[in-house]
Amino acid sequence: MKLIYIMDPQCGWCYGNSKNVQKVMEAFPNLKFELMVGGMWVGEQAPTGGKDLSDFIQKHSPAMEQKTGALVSTEYYELAKDETYTFSSFEPSLAINWVKHHAPEKTVEFASELQKAQFHFGQKFDDFKTYITILQKLDIDPQPFMDSWGNDENQKQTVDEINQSRKMAAGFPSLFIDTTATVEKLAAGYFEADEMIEAINSYMV
Repeated sequence: MKLIYIMDPQCGWCYGNSKNVQKVMEAFPNLKFELMVGGMWVGEQAPTGGKDLSDFIQKHSPAMEQKTGALVSTEYYELAKDETYTFSSFEPSLAINWVKHHAPEKTVEFASELQKAQFHFGQKFDDFKTYITILQKLDIDPQPFMDSWGNDENQKQTVDEINQSRKMAAGFPSLFIDTTATVEKLAAGYFEADEMIEAINSYMV
């Protein structure tokens, strides 16, 4: 039996949900946990900064902040106005998938730190330094990452995962439990950790 958490690095509610995910993992240390990337904004779907995106974020982020306690910084709001920046999910998804295959025990922490880099510090996902800084913080050797991030294998694995996530989840974040017999949805959207822990415990009997 395992838990499957589907998120997207550009998803504000996924950013706000990070502490709940950590709490659920800590409650079930012996239960396998898989994080999958969702591909919310990929290719032509990825918006560029500017007035439209800035207005959208200004309108919707306060509700997420109030509900989750996660801070969306002034730097991020300014980044949303940057017409030269594309809010693509693909590059950070490549990075998360790379960590998943090379340092799997640190995947959730890496994804959380990566979202914090953009939403809290206003850093860019198209800047190589954003990834290297987090890898070093988590004691992951950045050299193999620099050698293979975005290569054919990394891209194929990420695209395959995005396609699988889109078949499973209608939105992000989403949490599923795989009982080996069935895969059942526990949450679609932001969730409270205590409620999920209670729901998961019902499968442990």
